[in-house]
Amino acid sequence: MEICRLENVSKIYHSGEDVCPVDNVSLTISQGDFIGIEGPSGTGKSTLLYLMGGGLLKPTHGDIIFGGRDMSKLSDRELTSWRAKNIGFMFQETSLFPALTALENIELALYLNKRSRLTQAEREEAMTLLTELGLKERAHYLPHQLSIGQRRRVVVCRSIINHPSLILADEPTNDLDSFWAEKVIHILESFAQNNGAVVMVNHTSWAERAQQRYRLNEGKLISI
Repeated sequence: MEICRLENVSKIYHSGEDVCPVDNVSLTISQGDFIGIEGPSGTGKSTLLYLMGGGLLKPTHGDIIFGGRDMSKLSDRELTSWRAKNIGFMFQETSLFPALTALENIELALYLNKRSRLTQAEREEAMTLLTELGLKERAHYLPHQLSIGQRRRVVVCRSIINHPSLILADEPTNDLDSFWAEKVIHILESFAQNNGAVVMVNHTSWAERAQQRYRLNEGKLISI
């Protein structure tokens, strides 16, 4: 089943001269897909993910259809609610709320999605995810008390806690040793195998684990 479709999408920045990091890209993402996008730094890979992110970045040209809905037709409030339910983000920056513990950061993602008190089962699921990623003993630590690799793993937990249909992962193995990088890639693979979809930007050997691989070159998305 189709999850997301980009139709002739371009993004142009006007900053003295026109820069077009994404140029007339078309891509269909379906349940079960694990898509890898490769390319050197600064070529527009992150821009492409933000375009897929339900209004985080709006295209200059083209259409983005998600679950049959044209994202350009939704208001900002509708897009915010829609993103919380449908997309899990793993940004390059390990952006966590500094005044909340690791567990509370994940629980907040749950709350913002449902806007009601969390159930015991939901709280237990959040703790289970932290445990799976080796953070059980750090669940009540604040972000500044965690290493950058540990913060990266909290971001992974937060991205999947709401069971989205699509995960957008921007360099998800950054700051991780080979053991935890393997664990994160395995989680992404399992997510796709269970009727989700993953689009991952990665310039390391981990990109080879994706089922479909593309290279972004001068704004063009080329199948590898």
